[in-house]
Amino acid sequence: MTGPLRVAATLAVFAATLALVVWRPRGWSEAWWTVLGAVVMVALGLVTPSEVVAATLAGKSALLFLLSLLLLSLLIGKSGFFEWAAIACARLARGDARALYRNTFLLGAIVTAVLSLDTTAVILTPVVLALVRRIKVPAAPFIVLCAFVANVGSLLLPISNLTNLLFADTFHLAFATFAAHMLAPQVVALAITYALLRLHFRRELPARFEAAALPAAASVVPHRGYFVACVAVLALVLLGYFLAPLAGLEPYVVAFGGGGVLIVAGAITGRVRPRAAGELAWGVFPFVMGLFVCVRGLENLGLAAASAAWVTRLAAGSTGSLLVIAGATALASNVVNNLPAALIARPLLAQAHANPGAVLAALVGTDVGPMITPFGSLATMLVLTLARRDGQAPSAGRLIGLGAWTTPLIVAGTTLALAFLGAAAVGSG
Repeated sequence: MTGPLRVAATLAVFAATLALVVWRPRGWSEAWWTVLGAVVMVALGLVTPSEVVAATLAGKSALLFLLSLLLLSLLIGKSGFFEWAAIACARLARGDARALYRNTFLLGAIVTAVLSLDTTAVILTPVVLALVRRIKVPAAPFIVLCAFVANVGSLLLPISNLTNLLFADTFHLAFATFAAHMLAPQVVALAITYALLRLHFRRELPARFEAAALPAAASVVPHRGYFVACVAVLALVLLGYFLAPLAGLEPYVVAFGGGGVLIVAGAITGRVRPRAAGELAWGVFPFVMGLFVCVRGLENLGLAAASAAWVTRLAAGSTGSLLVIAGATALASNVVNNLPAALIARPLLAQAHANPGAVLAALVGTDVGPMITPFGSLATMLVLTLARRDGQAPSAGRLIGLGAWTTPLIVAGTTLALAFLGAAAVGSG
């Protein structure tokens, strides 16, 4: 297949794949549709089998890290850590609903940064929903909080978001370097987001909540020894991420090591059994690998070469160019989802020999930007799915209306922080 027919077929398969991922006919997992799209790409000769292998191997480190994070999050969840943290945040608020909102936001930001946005979406969100139901406060502000903080809080570390892992691997960004230059943008992004959400929900958040309805935080910890082991391992793993490069180790080795310790500790204490392996979100791997193949089909159309001159001009790293890059990837994330947007942007930036500042600006768009449409990121989709099952999901119109005016402000503010406090240092580092 050559010429215009090849272009039309590739775009049609890619668009259909994304549409099926968003709509999920029959409630089937997103993974079915990306794998189907990949199979069709190969069957039509748009992607060769060798390119499938190459695309998968190119993301090997990111996929291994993702697996290690999912394992670590699952094992920590078995300790009651997330329930304990949520109740502790609520008790610290002492009946003040606005303090509870602030504490929950900070908890979400920490969980997202250290254990990834998927952990916030899949594990923390149900805990927060159960908490607000128990203390009888409106759920909508907290559902939106979970969706926003899962995305906005994912800038700080390579492990915080799969897009970060993919970019850090492709552009050889060391863990400590990445964290150092994303710290200021992350703080700015969180500060702007929190201020805007508090402004938006000022009338919905009550002044007080029923603090007496809260149990003691320790009551949700099923085994104190395993809980302590989880907290200690999490702290050591986080430290290990920064030290691993000094020993020539990939950070995922550290995460798997921590997971191995918790498997042993969990088996000894009876908190972890073999069937727990079935609780891992295995479907994320075929989902991601299917997307790799579909995006490879787009790359085969020569998009990188056609866009190289334009991207090269933007990749120079000026403040204006960083704003354009972040804005473009944010827009793409809301149209096609942030993971495909990141996979498309990656070869464009690589071919343009973009400096680290431009690379990080693209991540600002894909991490912080996909909050206008409900399908902008998988994390947002997961939060809304859980809220829908609980009968408390806000309407799509309300989410789009909120995202339409908050997201540009958050992306612009975060990118300016990157330009003035991060990108210059990255470029000179």
